[in-house]
Amino acid sequence: MGMKTPMINSAAEKIAYNQDLLTQILLRLPTKSLIKFKSVSKLWQFIISDPDFCLSHTRHHHRNGFLSPTALLLKGDRFSPPSEFSIVPLKHYSKVPFFHYIPDSHVKILQSCNGLLLCESYRQSYLICNPTTKKFRRIYCPSNSAYNFISKCFVSFAFDPLTSPDYRIICIWESYREPCKFNLDLYSSKTGSWDLCIVSFEVDEDEQEIELNNGVFCNGRIHWCGYGEESLYFDVEKECLETMPMALPSRMDAPETCRYFSESRGVLYVAVTYCMSVCLEFDVFEMARDYSEWNWKKRVNLGDAVKAFPELELGCIEYYPGFSGVCIIGSEKQEEPMVVVWADGKIISFDFRQGAWKMLYDLGPGIKIGSLYLGEDDHLHYELFHAYQYFENLSCL
Repeated sequence: MGMKTPMINSAAEKIAYNQDLLTQILLRLPTKSLIKFKSVSKLWQFIISDPDFCLSHTRHHHRNGFLSPTALLLKGDRFSPPSEFSIVPLKHYSKVPFFHYIPDSHVKILQSCNGLLLCESYRQSYLICNPTTKKFRRIYCPSNSAYNFISKCFVSFAFDPLTSPDYRIICIWESYREPCKFNLDLYSSKTGSWDLCIVSFEVDEDEQEIELNNGVFCNGRIHWCGYGEESLYFDVEKECLETMPMALPSRMDAPETCRYFSESRGVLYVAVTYCMSVCLEFDVFEMARDYSEWNWKKRVNLGDAVKAFPELELGCIEYYPGFSGVCIIGSEKQEEPMVVVWADGKIISFDFRQGAWKMLYDLGPGIKIGSLYLGEDDHLHYELFHAYQYFENLSCL
């Protein structure tokens, strides 16, 4: 054994000082390992910190043209402070202090997009954050006299590192002077500047209820969920606004409670919950590839989840079934997506292919997210949760 040691050391030294060979090896390592390996030497830090390497590393770890989420960020909407959320690991346990490197005391997540987060700061600015590298960039709204008269403002985010290292921010705003008329401003990280009022459009909010505060990026476009016959999407490259159908095939004789809008591997999904005294079911709809219509995919029954996990207390409060945060995410090993649901403090998932429920993560006993802000007459089942996908990567800002 002693005679082989010099040969091993010699081979290791050749690799360590051969930048091209070392780069090829590092490209194949997990993101978390690379963060630690920056301290090995100045050469390693130089390679791993290089923007071209960061982009190549992200592109090296895709599956069939899509990235797989590392975790979900679960955020309460009613009883939680802006910067409080729970981390639900999907691949490995990841306890990340997401915003400790940002000097702002309150940071609100608005959107997650392929490894970067769009956040809102109380300082009247927006933050583009990469929690993996603990880097952020502050973006201010454009200096425009019209902004002094804004009545509504909605911000969305577009980023796909598999096609470009650059990202865009879409700001849609309405002025007190012209109700129902919206203007769209576009920020480009490539130029570091805003293009103002590139699109103007009108929305009759009595007829078209469009959730402009909930943009979903998919196929190079930002989509907004609607409750009328049509909704909108913005093509980022063509810089144009288009319509898409929002009429869903009627599946249940009950008014809707909520629509959860999400995407997985280039396909748009809507999960619909209903207002009933006891309702443990919701429908999942899938958008056609050509955007021509929504198709019913599956009615998901949480009663089956209760049978699998008897400790779940669902449907115990009338009209508040006790589940929320419904999102559709890609399965790393299968083409079919899976549904992830917050249910009575636990994270469970439904596999479309197997037709079975699985316990994904237990937030644990004691105080759960949002419970610090519950009043005496409140119940955690009243909370409305949102789930943001988190992708571990080295994307630069």
